[in-house]
Amino acid sequence: MAELQIPTINPALNQIVGELRTQYETQLTAYNAIGKRGKKNFVNGKGERIPSKFRRPTGITAHQEGGSFNAPGTPRYDDMYVYPLAVSLAYDLSGRVIRNMNAGSEYTQIEGLSDYLADVSAALQKDIERNMWGNGQGSRAIATSSSGGTLTCQSAGAATYGATKGTTHLEIGEVYDVINSSTGAVKGQARVTNKPSATTATVTYSGMADADVSSGDFIVPQGGYLNFPRGFAYLVNNGTDIFQALSRSTYPELRSSVVDLAGASNTISDFSQAVSFLQIRGDVLGPQSGVSVWMPVAQEANLLRLGQNLKRFDGADSKFDGSFQTFGYGSLTINVCKDLDEDRLYFTRMDDIFNLEEMPFGTYDLDGNQLRMKLGTAGVGSDAYVGALGVQFNIGLGQPRLHTLIKRASFTGLPTEVQAFS
Repeated sequence: MAELQIPTINPALNQIVGELRTQYETQLTAYNAIGKRGKKNFVNGKGERIPSKFRRPTGITAHQEGGSFNAPGTPRYDDMYVYPLAVSLAYDLSGRVIRNMNAGSEYTQIEGLSDYLADVSAALQKDIERNMWGNGQGSRAIATSSSGGTLTCQSAGAATYGATKGTTHLEIGEVYDVINSSTGAVKGQARVTNKPSATTATVTYSGMADADVSSGDFIVPQGGYLNFPRGFAYLVNNGTDIFQALSRSTYPELRSSVVDLAGASNTISDFSQAVSFLQIRGDVLGPQSGVSVWMPVAQEANLLRLGQNLKRFDGADSKFDGSFQTFGYGSLTINVCKDLDEDRLYFTRMDDIFNLEEMPFGTYDLDGNQLRMKLGTAGVGSDAYVGALGVQFNIGLGQPRLHTLIKRASFTGLPTEVQAFS
């Protein structure tokens, strides 16, 4: 006698459907925190000019009675410039998809086109958030090697930014340029098809092969190398690069103070050192107000653990709490950021950093349309529609001396993004 089992009657069974869940995080910290220029100050294609005083007048004379003055030296003035750059994300939908989305909650869990565009918006904002910690080159990972179509990326601290995240900032389905870090040349493209681990990605190469990948290659969204808005790694450092159209080599005043721990653990002493640099160069002695500190989860955990041995049991508590929940330092505002490199902490005076925005975040709709019909193969239209979201902006500083960086802090044994996905 045959036993009736579920596979036989499966077509006759209704199925419970739960709510639509998001399986990726969408945290934003820095992008929305930086003040924008007022609407009355429209930013055109020439950007913003920042006139600056770089050199004091010289020719100080110490002399006796009737002495002659030394010849005066003139002060030095120069201009910095900040230009808006564009970041966008297009969408392409069939008419049937749009009609199904608009059918109502009885038929779909994506409730209308606006609900879907919210997901597109969140994806773009998340990439902008990741970019906030870069230098404008657009690196989403740094290669170590590639074999058999498996790209391995760096996850250890380095002198430059972007080396601690493995492949966690690469998106499956995205196409990336593989960039020679020495020359900036595009070697080819890599489409991510899977991420077996937090440091590896399965890729399909175009115009290149495994053997063409070298340690240190930048993995950048296609066509985006050096086209992204500048981030904290560009703004706050002590290099000799070009900063807002001026050379930090010519003008060392444009270099920020840096505490380089060279792999040592960050301590309260190091934190205090960074704050003291703000006092020395920032014209504000004593407590620092208006300063925000940006740190990854790993470095917050490190600082919290420094205080664990200071916990005391007073004899009246009935519940053991072995943790401090937050870290503070005087009047500084502490911001914890998931996407920031695990070995870096930025100290920024927020009234000096600004968002130069030409086009606010939104749809490209100068023609009055959020959706445009695709022309189709015959050029007369189709039941398919396209559109795009984007923003055109850049981040600038007025005085780099008001900002400080702690870099290459150890994160051994600390909770990192790579570990969280391992």
